[in-house]
Amino acid sequence: MNKYPSFTIIINQHAASGRSRHSLKVVTKYLNKHNINYRICTTPGNGAQDLVCELLNNQELNDSIPLVMGGDGTLNQAINGVKYSNYPQTALAYIPAGSGNDFANGLKLPQHHEIEILQRIITAVIPKNVNLGKANLNGKTYFFINNIGIGLDAKMVHFANQSTLKTVFNHLHLSKLIYLSQINKGLKQKPFNVDITIGQQHLVFDQIIACIVTNHPFIGSGVPILPTANPYENNLDIIMSKQLSPLQVANLAYKIFTNGEHLQSPLIHHYQLHRFDLQTSPQQYGQMDGEDLGKKNFNLHFSTTNQQFWL
Repeated sequence: MNKYPSFTIIINQHAASGRSRHSLKVVTKYLNKHNINYRICTTPGNGAQDLVCELLNNQELNDSIPLVMGGDGTLNQAINGVKYSNYPQTALAYIPAGSGNDFANGLKLPQHHEIEILQRIITAVIPKNVNLGKANLNGKTYFFINNIGIGLDAKMVHFANQSTLKTVFNHLHLSKLIYLSQINKGLKQKPFNVDITIGQQHLVFDQIIACIVTNHPFIGSGVPILPTANPYENNLDIIMSKQLSPLQVANLAYKIFTNGEHLQSPLIHHYQLHRFDLQTSPQQYGQMDGEDLGKKNFNLHFSTTNQQFWL
């Protein structure tokens, strides 16, 4: 990379209840100080996907690096825009500016250190390949950076996104509490069935309350649900939890936040796979990278691909 690349900044100025605008000021002040060219593209109401796709297809980047600023949802949309464009191998840069920033946690990017990340982007020699999840649902392909969850976590996401407390917690920099505030709804989760097909092998699970397919360790604003997952490896991890008593919930929560030994519990199923099919019934809430997928019977085909990042 040249010493001073130019940037097309793609920012969601509503991310983290508007705190992303502060991150933008920090970044542009640095770019101005060092005479680095940039332009700003604000994501429209329908998100970053169409914007990124159009920028690429219309060849409007002019050799600049697309720099995404926002949360996990904004980055998810930007990546889907890249993958659906005529230039699906385009490398992105990313500065986390959302409320949860689980993908940044997975890549070990420092939170609220915009200049440090920007300096790393500027001095990077070549982009790095990062693993992505790829899911086919109802004939449409989706790319995800974090996870797809069905059941308990998705139910909490659904109600957290509707809660007026979300704005309050974001302003107080307490985004982790957004989902915990909905734990009462999560604990009312009824069990469901999960069928997984791996080639010719067919696995059936019942009494499941949460099924998460993830690309890296974190979920729900930094909860290390799968510490062995690695976003640089070409696979996905599945974790499923059976129905739990309140005491078992407390015990597993302690292990999740301390030593990761919840993966050895007989109440937890864990698999690491590259390509598989997954079905659930009856209808459950689903989420992808924190975005509500609604309530339905899920029939998903999972595989992996990659996205290049300036890191």
